[in-house]
Amino acid sequence: MAKYVNQAEEINVFYTLAYVLMAIGVVIMVIGFLGCCGAIRESQCMLGAFFIMLFIIFTILLGFGIYAVVEKDTMKDAVGNMLDRAVRDYDSDSDSRKFMDNIQEEFGCCGSRNGAQDYKETVHVPDSCQPENRDEACDKRFFAWIAEHLTIVAGIAIAIAIVLILGMIFSMVLCCALRDGAVA
Repeated sequence: MAKYVNQAEEINVFYTLAYVLMAIGVVIMVIGFLGCCGAIRESQCMLGAFFIMLFIIFTILLGFGIYAVVEKDTMKDAVGNMLDRAVRDYDSDSDSRKFMDNIQEEFGCCGSRNGAQDYKETVHVPDSCQPENRDEACDKRFFAWIAEHLTIVAGIAIAIAIVLILGMIFSMVLCCALRDGAVA
């Protein structure tokens, strides 16, 4: 019964994520509309609202970035707990088995935090734990892979931040030009 409750919770998370992404799409559409209409109609009010919304998004991105750096150790613990749960449920849950087999084969490791010793409560050490890798725990290797790919995510976030800053600069330049009467 608990397995079905966990699956229902995971499905709810996906539905919530889908709704959040739709809401973000609507907000981005409204922001783009304000920027385009403000520029075409030469409206200081719309350009100001466009600037403020871009600034809010920039601030939120900056806040999430700082939060991610500060909570890096918490994420490391979450990765370890996820691997612990998959090892514990290895014999009883096919999804856990597939997950651990993939991790162990891809990263050349075994178990979650203590190598093959993590499987002491199960009947046997899985075949995906190669004999030469039985002492190598997966938590450090898997987290290192995640951290390596977080660099790519950080690079994309920096690129988005640069675009946001340029949008704010251009909207303020046009707004000031409109106020000074330089645009005819």
